[in-house]
Amino acid sequence: MKKQILLLAFLSFGLFTACDTDDDSPNETPQINEELLGIWYIDALIVEGEETPYNDHEDCGKDYVEFNEDGTYRQIDIWGCEEDVDEEGTYTATGNTISLTVSGNDVVVMDIVTLNSETLLVEGMDDVDDDGEEEVVQQRFTRE
Repeated sequence: MKKQILLLAFLSFGLFTACDTDDDSPNETPQINEELLGIWYIDALIVEGEETPYNDHEDCGKDYVEFNEDGTYRQIDIWGCEEDVDEEGTYTATGNTISLTVSGNDVVVMDIVTLNSETLLVEGMDDVDDDGEEEVVQQRFTRE
């Protein structure tokens, strides 16, 4: 259950922006935003302004997403005090947009609402409640 919540929270954005990497220009140069680099701990999911704190962290460690300088990222779930890699791939951050290339060559694109030394807030649209209408979905990450 914990893995499903973590994956849903971070990758549900793929439902509103997924595309095939064949659509990308072959001459694009990845631009890495320095503030994005490092470890970001999952803090909350906000749907239509209603915040749900992320409470699936273990006492011995917190689930996180790590953005590396080489353009790779990893989504880590702490399970039984062990790191479990839930997802890994590549990313680009340009302006106020972050694009993640996940398994199967799907690309997830999210708007960056806030990015500073303490907070990363990303936003997109997704039909979270399966009612056929998309809601504004934000996910907040923090650093320690």
